[in-house]
Amino acid sequence: MTVVDDLLDQTNLLHKLIRIPKDFDSNENNKEIIAKKSVIASGKNLWKHSKRGSLTNVSKNGFTLEAPSRYDSWAPGDPTDGDYVGYGNTEASLKIDNENWQEYDRLAFRINTKCSEIINPNIIFEIHNDGKQKIPDQYNREGYHVINLSNNCEKTYFLNISDLPRDKITEIGFSYEINGSYMDIPGEYSVELENISLQKVLDATPTHGWKPNKISYSHDGYQNNERKVAIVPDNDINNEFSIIDAETKNTVFNKKIENLSNELGKFKILDFTDLDQSGIYQIKLGTKTTAPFKIGTYEDIWGKSIPKVLNFIYGERCGYPVPGIHGTCHEDVIAKKDEKTISYNGGWHDAGDLSQQLIHSAEATQALFRIANVTSNQKLSERLLEEGNWGLDFIFKTDFGNGFHATSAGVSRWTDNMIGTMDDALARVHDNPYENFLLSSILADISQQKMIDQDMQKRLEQLSVSYFEIALKRFKQTPYEKEPIMWEHTYNTSKATYNATYNATIVAAAGDCYFITKDEKYLSIVIEFMNRMINCQESKGLELFDGTILKGMFYRDASHKVLQHFNHQAREMLFAQAFSIALKLPISEVLRDSWKERARDYGEYLLYLRKFTYPYPMISSGVYLDGENADKESFDVQHLLIDDSAYSEYETQLKAGVQVSEHAYIRRFPVWFSFRGNDSIILSTANSAAIMGRLLKNKELMNLANAQLRWIIGNNPFDQSLMFGEGNNYQQEYSNSSGDMVGELPVGIETKDDEDVPYWPQFNNATYKEVWIVAATKWLSTVSELIKGEEKDERR
Repeated sequence: MTVVDDLLDQTNLLHKLIRIPKDFDSNENNKEIIAKKSVIASGKNLWKHSKRGSLTNVSKNGFTLEAPSRYDSWAPGDPTDGDYVGYGNTEASLKIDNENWQEYDRLAFRINTKCSEIINPNIIFEIHNDGKQKIPDQYNREGYHVINLSNNCEKTYFLNISDLPRDKITEIGFSYEINGSYMDIPGEYSVELENISLQKVLDATPTHGWKPNKISYSHDGYQNNERKVAIVPDNDINNEFSIIDAETKNTVFNKKIENLSNELGKFKILDFTDLDQSGIYQIKLGTKTTAPFKIGTYEDIWGKSIPKVLNFIYGERCGYPVPGIHGTCHEDVIAKKDEKTISYNGGWHDAGDLSQQLIHSAEATQALFRIANVTSNQKLSERLLEEGNWGLDFIFKTDFGNGFHATSAGVSRWTDNMIGTMDDALARVHDNPYENFLLSSILADISQQKMIDQDMQKRLEQLSVSYFEIALKRFKQTPYEKEPIMWEHTYNTSKATYNATYNATIVAAAGDCYFITKDEKYLSIVIEFMNRMINCQESKGLELFDGTILKGMFYRDASHKVLQHFNHQAREMLFAQAFSIALKLPISEVLRDSWKERARDYGEYLLYLRKFTYPYPMISSGVYLDGENADKESFDVQHLLIDDSAYSEYETQLKAGVQVSEHAYIRRFPVWFSFRGNDSIILSTANSAAIMGRLLKNKELMNLANAQLRWIIGNNPFDQSLMFGEGNNYQQEYSNSSGDMVGELPVGIETKDDEDVPYWPQFNNATYKEVWIVAATKWLSTVSELIKGEEKDERR
């Protein structure tokens, strides 16, 4: 029985969640402690309670923090509409007398959890430093950590603080955000915490920089014909390595280790590219041996990740009882238009909180149908289709007609499901043309998948054409109209920002409408907006210091002042989709040759970005110009929740990258501020590279796409899989509402301050470690494109 079949059997075809692995965070348990200091309350510095709930059993060594599961009023200072809030929080804090904790690299404390009816009991730790570098930081990201607790369990927890500023500690605190209970059954949060200590350990886990921790390799494996590289620190004493058969333990490959020195540092490279025989292997380096991994096809490598990602998506279902997490939920999140009212529940919760985004659920629906269309496991395919149909139901349900859709809701609480009480939430309703163009393309694409029945196909085609026509009419009246509120996750598609992406979306949607209707008016629209998109592309080329003529990248608009970047919401794949669809249409040879040349330029640009992160597989973010921050309208929409300091920090972040010409820089990670983490960004680029690889029959682009998956599953400096429950050596992520779920993916590895160096602390918080349906969606989309490319399937 395959791993996939076993998971399907264990979970009743994934209708109950995959079991959480035991002791997944046990690495910290085994570290040798070489120094220790208790953190106790004494004198004037005693544990103090604030906000709601209560603090009991207070002693110098600990306390009990308690709160009911909900309140019937908002906490003081919370928005009166309850947007993105729970029912307040309860907090215990301890003042610290400006102590220097730099001698220690770990905190430990014991927690006994005694909650009732709390869906995901957790506790938030916070630490304040007033030294050279302040924490919490200006965006309240650094210095907070959320621990998902096991109920009725007593356990010692360890926190790695080795890369936190801690030269002048002024306060620590523990808190809980009160956010409801299972089916609104009265519940109680109760957590006993004691024995807080500072520790110095013999081998603190690194969380910052390019130097690899142990052996950096792809935990799931490598495709037969791609370059296969593992990375070890330059101080490793071995001169050669071997690959062994995981079952027989026989050596199948030997090679000398290569030395590498570049801008990222000094490394030793284990290159086993010449081993292309499918199988299950291990790397052996002296006395160290890795866990087994595969060499094989894309489906061989990533196939078992598919049901795990599906598990996470299923766990995020909204409006449906998910065994082990929640009952029917959010029936009192409502959307209104004219005299109509609907319950805005369905689809999937968006992230670690319980918010909803129509477009994100629609993109997840598309990804589910696409992966169902290519996986070779029939049972899994049928289960993916079932989940996809849950998403379609939500798209249909939220359509108010005439282009109006219930689009989003900011929710961070479990509600009582009764409309008319104080905890109701109101969803936003808009008729923005961009959303209609995007929905048109998504539904048309789903309608073309082979597993759609005829009645559903007809309905999807009708809606796709209808949405397109409504969007086009509105677009002609107000071109590139901006979303009215920043919380819409298509907010950055206005003329001031993503004009090029907007044009690409119209190309894809119009092309799909042509496939559906064969009406040549859609060909004219494709040609018009394909030319608009290409007018936003660099065609002449920027001359770089090394003589390279760099072209193919896109600017935000035809003025060529600001280059196209993604720093959170990433839809890089829209360019590739536009090229792929447009080049399948019956157009003139002159146009085809011109567009194909531009497609090649774009593909070459993606490949150019590889070299700045070698030997790691992560693609660089892209090229930036030094004056882009002068375009305030664009900058403010691209970077949310910033202050004026971001304008000067932009220049600082550029200089931390690689200057490639007088005015251009390559950033390995994006320029970003409040919203950090790059899984969605690199997966969007991976999706784009795979589409372009299939279109141009370019194996290197397919390898580039696959490389991004490898980075996420262990082939990074931290030898850590970012997908919970897949690969090995993974940590708890920020899933504060629903708890840990196998297959969850976070927003991604971030950077520290203005650096351009990977930073992946154990601390989890929004946004970098927050689990996100978007990352899961893009994972499935990329895997489906790779499998299609390997099968030489010419369907879109």
